[in-house]
Amino acid sequence: MKDVGSWALGNRKLIYFLTMVLIVGGIFAYHGMSKTEDPEIKVKVATVVTLYPGASAHQIELEVTDKLEKSIRSMKGIGNISSRSMNDVSMITVELATTVPNPEVEQHWDMLRRKVNMVQSSMPEGASPSVVMDDFGDMYGMMYALSYEGYDNQEAVKYAELIKKEFLKIEGVSNVSIYGKQKLNIEIELFQDKLANLGVHPAEVLSTLQGQNQTIYSGYYESGEARIRVAVNDKYRTVEDIGMLLLQGHENDQLRLRDIARIKENYASPVRNDLRYDKKQALGIAVSALGESDITKIGKQVDRVMENLKEERLPAGMEVHKIFFQPERVNTALNSFVINLIESVLIVVILLIFTMGLRSGLILGLNLLVTVLGSLMILQFFDGTLQRVSLASFVLAMGMLVDNAIVILDGIQIDLQRGHERKKALTAIGIKTAMPLLGATLIAILAFLPIFLSPDTAGFYVRDLFIVLAVSLLLSWVLALTLIPILADKSLKIKDDDSGKDPYDNKYYKALRKVLNWTLSHRFITLATGVALVLISVFCFRFLPQGFFPDMDYDQLYIEYKLNEGLNSSRTKADLSEIEDYLLAREDVRHVTTSIGGTPARYNLVRTIADPSLSYGELIVDYVSSKALVASIDEIQNYLNENYPDAYIRVKRYNLMYKKFPIEVEFRGPDPEVLKHLRAQAIDVIAESQAVYMPTSNWPQKVPVLMIDYNQAVARGLGLSRRDIGLSVMSATDGIPIAEFYDGIESKAITLKTVDKDGKPIESLENTPVFGLLPSLSSIDRESIQGLLTGSVSEEEILESIMQTIPLSQASSGVYINWEEPVVIRSNGERAMSVQCYPVPGLAVESARQSIAAQIEEIDLPAGYSLSWEGEYKASQQSTKYLFKYYPLAVILMIAILIMLFKDYRKPLVIILCMPLLSIGIIAGMLISGKTFGFVAIVAALGLVGMLIKNGIVLMDEITLQISEGVEPVKALMDSSENRFRPVMLASLTTILGMIPLLNDPLFGPAAVVIMGGLLVGTLITLLFIPVLYAIFFKIKLK
Repeated sequence: MKDVGSWALGNRKLIYFLTMVLIVGGIFAYHGMSKTEDPEIKVKVATVVTLYPGASAHQIELEVTDKLEKSIRSMKGIGNISSRSMNDVSMITVELATTVPNPEVEQHWDMLRRKVNMVQSSMPEGASPSVVMDDFGDMYGMMYALSYEGYDNQEAVKYAELIKKEFLKIEGVSNVSIYGKQKLNIEIELFQDKLANLGVHPAEVLSTLQGQNQTIYSGYYESGEARIRVAVNDKYRTVEDIGMLLLQGHENDQLRLRDIARIKENYASPVRNDLRYDKKQALGIAVSALGESDITKIGKQVDRVMENLKEERLPAGMEVHKIFFQPERVNTALNSFVINLIESVLIVVILLIFTMGLRSGLILGLNLLVTVLGSLMILQFFDGTLQRVSLASFVLAMGMLVDNAIVILDGIQIDLQRGHERKKALTAIGIKTAMPLLGATLIAILAFLPIFLSPDTAGFYVRDLFIVLAVSLLLSWVLALTLIPILADKSLKIKDDDSGKDPYDNKYYKALRKVLNWTLSHRFITLATGVALVLISVFCFRFLPQGFFPDMDYDQLYIEYKLNEGLNSSRTKADLSEIEDYLLAREDVRHVTTSIGGTPARYNLVRTIADPSLSYGELIVDYVSSKALVASIDEIQNYLNENYPDAYIRVKRYNLMYKKFPIEVEFRGPDPEVLKHLRAQAIDVIAESQAVYMPTSNWPQKVPVLMIDYNQAVARGLGLSRRDIGLSVMSATDGIPIAEFYDGIESKAITLKTVDKDGKPIESLENTPVFGLLPSLSSIDRESIQGLLTGSVSEEEILESIMQTIPLSQASSGVYINWEEPVVIRSNGERAMSVQCYPVPGLAVESARQSIAAQIEEIDLPAGYSLSWEGEYKASQQSTKYLFKYYPLAVILMIAILIMLFKDYRKPLVIILCMPLLSIGIIAGMLISGKTFGFVAIVAALGLVGMLIKNGIVLMDEITLQISEGVEPVKALMDSSENRFRPVMLASLTTILGMIPLLNDPLFGPAAVVIMGGLLVGTLITLLFIPVLYAIFFKIKLK
């Protein structure tokens, strides 16, 4: 290769200028780059919702869900389709394959809409058009609670809408949602006794209300050149207008609706979403930012606007509280990682100062600073972001970033110490090692290539690890060849006493030669020892705690609460209120936010979103510290289990795993009863295990249904249809929806109900008055007509018989209780029933799953039934599959570079055969630390291969160079290990010690342990085993 060092020395001013550009550009890049807590991940989930009022769960499944699923399954790129067919509604969750590229997600949702629209014509009568909701990717990173005392919900909503309007004016804010809004309805309650006494038929009231509020097209009137729209303006404009509607009573009496009904505004029942903050009624206000924007800057603007509104616009009694504020967490996380980065730099520099001297240490420290800042500048140029993964990548790479510089500077030092001419000493090592170092750098980068190529969500999350390493390592190679010689020329001085001395004449190098001499003399014992240690390590692998992603180190957790289906929210509210009292009485808890009916918003990427239900609730609990949180989890969980045994209730920490349950087994098949039998067997296995607890199932118990036994013969005799009976019963339950009333821009639904004389709901369904929408003529017979003609029967009596209502008990064969499934769950077109559980505290998820896996897999499955593991196991298997899928490509490229460097097959093979020895350090380190061997640890282990090969190249290149210069082979092996002892040791030690700040990080701590343990053994591999294997392959013997 050309003499890059000489060129750099001849262009010092240019190099200084470019160095300043990198430094200044890096500082500006740090302040200008988009900052987020986590890499932006596209949520590839959509839901198809279809309402079919009155239909049972099984009807929904067969008439709606099945048709939609068959159409959706014909799409490409589908990963999983799950559905919940419930009373009145079908909910189908469509998950795209994790391999679908982010830019193509919207195209897939367009195709999903087309597939859904294709089957709308075959939907049953009464079903609403299906709605595709694909906005689950909106992450509301800023969530407030607006508590209100002394105000009703509508007044609070007005102020929440004001806040929303102001937030949407902020540049970078994409959406604002309000949670906990209660819809006002207009309820018209017809008194049974007044209807009967005044001779008003419910059908007339229904018809009048619908007709009066109907928009009527009256055409256009043309006058000359003008064309004027004509309209009839008798729609009601106020609630009072509704009460003034005229009705026909007995003897042509003109009555007002208010004479027979109570008209009032009331909140819709049941309340679907409710929020409390520290026991105070509240609304949730969630704010999302545009993708790839700087959340910290937007957060400051949002906070500023909120403070202004609190001071100037919000009345006394209304308070704003932060439930989750991602900008603060981003700042905390980034500050923590910046501190880790600074600590890592200081550790590396101090180590280099102690081992290579003050001047050399400072030269390498300055080079490291330029590398980091220059990498930030380059990353910003390519729209990179600052988040936990990219910053942790710098810490992980810290030792590697000085590897190239250490080799160059060490070579310069040695040549100067030996008395070589200064310019030659400054450039000789660069000429000799430039290409091997480039090859070693490329191999270190290629080891992380599978991460970049992995299309999976987990792979995408850690993708910045490859990008940061690629940019920073290549920049470190360039700076090592250009900047280091200049800095060395300016600062590096050799003492006169050291000039001409043998730099390897000290106790450390003498000890190394003794060990090398012994290993080369006992090469097969050395190899046997290595193989034995590898086998022992492989055996010990089973004892490693295994998982996927760790829990996040937050001072906030959430508690999920769920009762059986078929209950309203009153029990949920009461229980959650008791839990609130318990939590707020604890000294370690600061605040508790309670949501009833669902999850307020996707305010955090690392949490699950609950299916909406009246029997569901959750509590978001803020602690004084993350340590207090961890210490209290088991105590709180035990308290909840003891006091609420009939509820599913689980304390959850935020976790990057995107599955609702860590351990889940799913049974699929056609018959729910067989699935329940299989489920019971799995629950029995879990109940007997000491490794897992809290078994639960996704398929709820059967619920009671009041079934009206429709008697067609009796009903037809009375002139009634099933629709008449259904609408009449609805008037006594939820109320018949009539129309929408607009009060300004706010719409209010009008419902019609029947009540008893005291204005209370009718107690027994059997006493519900049943009426026909069309007058019944069945009561008019020959005698009635003769009586009318003779005057013995009056017109009023005839009209009364036509317009009469009768009790439900006379229009049907009675009301009885039936039991049915409230939910039918399907997975990829088959009915599916899952059993979920959790590992006992202190046990890793995968270790807990393996303890029950064999027994559950032994359950006898009938023909047509299947079993599969879901939860964390499936997510982990999927992610590692894609990770290892592309690793052979990386290996091929690494081997190709080795062959290109050494122009030989045996030398690359020597290095590759050392790779299994890495397992010794990795497994020993994980066992000693007790950390979980998860996805990030696997990534680190794969990357460690590149680091080892990098060190191996440095040594192998020196061996090759010495032998090519005619040095005796044994001496070449000894001298090469001696020459590369300090660079290899320092490269390893800087990387190992640079990892120390990451040891306590929940996400990257296991990766740090893997690299530290692997490199510690890897250094010995490089210095001892490579010479031994080289001697065997090239048949070199000690004389």
